[in-house]
Amino acid sequence: MTPRLLLRYGDEIERGLRDALTGESLLYRALRYHVGLEDEHGAPCRMLGKLLRPSLVLFTAGELGADLVRARFAAVGLELIHNFSLIHDDIQDRDALRRGRQSVWRLHGVEQAINAGDLMETLAVGQTLRAGAESLQALLQATVEMIEGQAMDLAFEKEEATRDAYFAMVDKKTGALIRCALELGGILGGADRTVIGHLTGLGGALGRAFQIRDDLLGIWGNGEETGKPLGSDIRRRKKSFPAALLFDRAPQAQRNTVRAIYAKPRIDEADVVRVIELMDRLEIREAGEDAVAAALDRASSHLDRLPFSRDGKEEMSELIDYLARRKK
Repeated sequence: MTPRLLLRYGDEIERGLRDALTGESLLYRALRYHVGLEDEHGAPCRMLGKLLRPSLVLFTAGELGADLVRARFAAVGLELIHNFSLIHDDIQDRDALRRGRQSVWRLHGVEQAINAGDLMETLAVGQTLRAGAESLQALLQATVEMIEGQAMDLAFEKEEATRDAYFAMVDKKTGALIRCALELGGILGGADRTVIGHLTGLGGALGRAFQIRDDLLGIWGNGEETGKPLGSDIRRRKKSFPAALLFDRAPQAQRNTVRAIYAKPRIDEADVVRVIELMDRLEIREAGEDAVAAALDRASSHLDRLPFSRDGKEEMSELIDYLARRKK
């Protein structure tokens, strides 16, 4: 069941996104399509995704007594940065689909998709500046880290990713914006440095758990729930957590087998089965579950030290439990 924290702020975030993306040019239409406000024909729709990051901004700001009008600007700015990164990621990875629909570059071409992403990043800066200079500085720093993480992820396509290298990458690529979400709420709520430290610690732990869970679903997820076939990340040669741990744990002969499979022009079903069987023998899935649990234990430890209300801590605990168990 979707936690309350991810259900409460959807309408507010949607209004903020519509206000931020009001232009009528091709690029604005592409941005409204990408975030899920319109379909490919320009008709209104609502396919906004989980809205995890902006919801965390508004939740944290509310718990700390911040002005929620200013907080909405920061939340929308963060969501726009996240979506800017997805537009460019889809180009770099040549992903034709995003949330079950054609990606922006497939609809409008690579050149216009780059322009659309650039525009979204600029609009994000403008939105966040309305929340204050300190909020904008935090967002810009997180954006730098997120882009560095994406560059590290791309580099893994040409080199083997170890477990430690994977964590360094994911703590930037995924963790930076989730940390930023809680930091923004803290800044707007006037939190001191100790509280900000626990907020970013909570956000970093949530980000790591979120990405490892995503990676496990990319190998062993139920296709009817995830929209992806079993072993989809193997077909894409993605150096996700299971792949990184496989190269850490496998004997040399088995590593060579996996290298040969990943080097093929086309990975067929038999190849996918071989890699999954090897992962199962090395208990990669169980190790991933342990890593998710460890990250969420850290998240709970930081949560215990935050000055949230009792109801607020219960809602955040619901989110932690959801991240531990989600199936899509």
